Amino acid sequence: MELGHVFPMAAGAVKTGWLTALFGGMLVLWVGLFFFLTYMINGAARAEIALRGDKLVVRGGLYGRDIPLAAVNAGEAKRVDLGRKGPKSLKWRRNGVGLPGLSAGWFRLDDGENALVFVTDKARAVYVPTTLGYGVVVSPGDPDRFLEELRRAAAPGVAAP
Repeated sequence: MELGHVFPMAAGAVKTGWLTALFGGMLVLWVGLFFFLTYMINGAARAEIALRGDKLVVRGGLYGRDIPLAAVNAGEAKRVDLGRKGPKSLKWRRNGVGLPGLSAGWFRLDDGENALVFVTDKARAVYVPTTLGYGVVVSPGDPDRFLEELRRAAAPGVAAP
């Protein structure tokens, strides 16, 4: 069986190489964004709250601070229920992650104060004021023990392990 003659298509007036490059670039950006967000969310979900030496260490993902205990107002630290409206409730996320069951990063509180936040359980949140121009809101597994240890470590002449 003879196929006959095959005639190639004429070259189009529109070149599509730029379109391929555009879609390839967009794919690279989306994959990069996926890995970046995965890193941020996993890091924030595994945040570290610790008392080390003379510091309160609060870290997770891209956010975190080593706060000198001398800058912590441990006597004013208190439990807060972020599920109820109050002056220390989270109002605006300024830079961070806000998902159901996870708030991490920098937030503005209802009373206007900025706060570094790592909260996974709104009912177990603890507000810790500092003299550094921001507060800290965290949700440790045992909030009462955290407050007790924070007050003990911040007492004059006492260092945390």
